[in-house]
Amino acid sequence: MQTYHFDEIVSDEGVVTLSGLPPLSKVAIVVVDTKQSDFQELMKQWMYDIRQRHPFAKMSKDEIMNHLRQTREVVYDELYGNRYDD
Repeated sequence: MQTYHFDEIVSDEGVVTLSGLPPLSKVAIVVVDTKQSDFQELMKQWMYDIRQRHPFAKMSKDEIMNHLRQTREVVYDELYGNRYDD
C-alpha cells in the first residue's frame, strides 16, 4: 500500500483536484477544517462575545462587588431563611 499526501484547498464550489496518482487508485479523503480546530481562536471569539453582552462588562469593580454581595444574601436567605435568627 502506497500513501500519498496532498495539501490542497477546496474551491468555492467544493471541488478538489488531485493529480499525479496512478490510474485506478482507490482514494480516501480526510478533510481537516482548520477553522474549527483552532481552539485558541474559538476561545478568543467566545470571550469577546461574552464581553459584548454580559452585564458585568459595563459595570465598575465596585458595582460588580455590590451585585455579587446582594446575590449572596438572596441565595443565603433562600437556602437558610430564618433558621439562625433569634
